[in-house]
Amino acid sequence: MQDRLYLNSNRLTCTAEILECSHSENERYAVRLNKTLFHPQGGGQPCDKGTINGNEVLHVALNRDGHILHYLHTCLPLGPVELRIDGSHRREHARLHSAGHMIAHLVERIGWQAVKAHHWPGESRVVFRSSTNALPPFLDDLSHHCAKQIQLAQAISISFREGRRQVAMGNLGQYPCGGTHVGNTSELNGLKIIRIKNKKDELSIHYEMMTE
Repeated sequence: MQDRLYLNSNRLTCTAEILECSHSENERYAVRLNKTLFHPQGGGQPCDKGTINGNEVLHVALNRDGHILHYLHTCLPLGPVELRIDGSHRREHARLHSAGHMIAHLVERIGWQAVKAHHWPGESRVVFRSSTNALPPFLDDLSHHCAKQIQLAQAISISFREGRRQVAMGNLGQYPCGGTHVGNTSELNGLKIIRIKNKKDELSIHYEMMTE
């Protein structure tokens, strides 16, 4: 069973063991490890960047068998290796993902239900639906509530319940989630709500995270 260390730890380096390295398409090699710090693409966010024994990891994805594969240009021998995560890249995505959760919690308080999210740089958004004819939030009001939560510096914590990973944000609530997150809402300083679109019964809130 592959140990997904990123679910429990924010470490950026560790040692692991290559169990399999096979030729893939586009002159790449797919590496399967016994454990990994790399978050694969999915769950609304891009994959981590970094290196395996100094070799650039081009992409990380979950295959049909449930294994996380790391794609490299180089074929590596089986055995122990060092993993290194690109910390700035990881933090950028963690901040966007946590910001999406915060927006979802706040908007659900006025009668909308978050149904999907996309936490990619330059195109981050959370989509909501409502069956109660709820009014959409005003951009300035939502921005104010987000700023207040950031100022409150609420802890963002990880727990497991019946095998499911839960991400809790202070007293706002929690969601089941397998993504990467920051540890406190204060780290979301720089969040900007760009626009709010309300079409029929679907509400889409677009946002960005300013550089720290």
